[in-house]
Amino acid sequence: GFGALNMDQLYMVDKIIGPEEETIIRGFRESCGGSAANTIIGLSRLGLKTAYIGKVAMDREGIKLKKNLEREKVNLDLLTTTEKGRTGKVIGFVDEHGQRALYLDPGVNDTIKIDEIKISLVENSRLLHLTSFAGEGLHVQETLLERLSSKPLISLDPGNIYAKKGIEILKKLIESVNILLLNEMELGMMIDHHGPYREAAKLLADEVDVIIVKRGSSGVYGLMDGLEVEVPALDVECVDTTGAGDAFNAGFLYAWLMGHDLKKSCYFGNYIA
Repeated sequence: GFGALNMDQLYMVDKIIGPEEETIIRGFRESCGGSAANTIIGLSRLGLKTAYIGKVAMDREGIKLKKNLEREKVNLDLLTTTEKGRTGKVIGFVDEHGQRALYLDPGVNDTIKIDEIKISLVENSRLLHLTSFAGEGLHVQETLLERLSSKPLISLDPGNIYAKKGIEILKKLIESVNILLLNEMELGMMIDHHGPYREAAKLLADEVDVIIVKRGSSGVYGLMDGLEVEVPALDVECVDTTGAGDAFNAGFLYAWLMGHDLKKSCYFGNYIA
């Protein structure tokens, strides 16, 4: 996995508020996060050998993130640490319906350099899963993909940060991506298309082999070589949507690596989420 590593600080509130509004904080919890890290931990728990490319400061948050990855049996030979700066952080607010608002402090995430990455270790992997950086990390990811002499399967979850950049800025990255995993809003934002999600996905079909559109309680849509699948969401109570998309990614990618088809992989992603 290769993406920002963040400490998630989540506040439980009565509602997600707008400007000039107030609400009550009902609870607080801190957990180790970062979209790619969440997915890689999921793959590790499913029994795969995993590693992580990222950067943390050696502050309280960075040490906790590092120990968490070690505990989850994620190889840290590609993790860079620094004595300067601060570890990335996400401050989130989650309401009683599981909806959320997130504020990102990237910290040292965006200071990662291509020379800090052992490219030979990446070339020996079966899959490289990419997620977003707030700043210069995108260019490091592009450079890494250029320098790989043998490319693993490349998956990308752009998240809100990369989706907002638009397809033109992401074009160089997208050219190397085999599997694109994103939600409906991100899909429309990325290609500036606000019609039906099926139409939007088809506009990207020439760029990416497999497109997965995560639709929350409405399920998942998948597109590959003209084949379309719709998989309903499981009927479970929603406690908190934070990390659900990352968990889906872990389930989908695991099933895909195990040789399952598009529909079964989507089903397994839903089950894990």
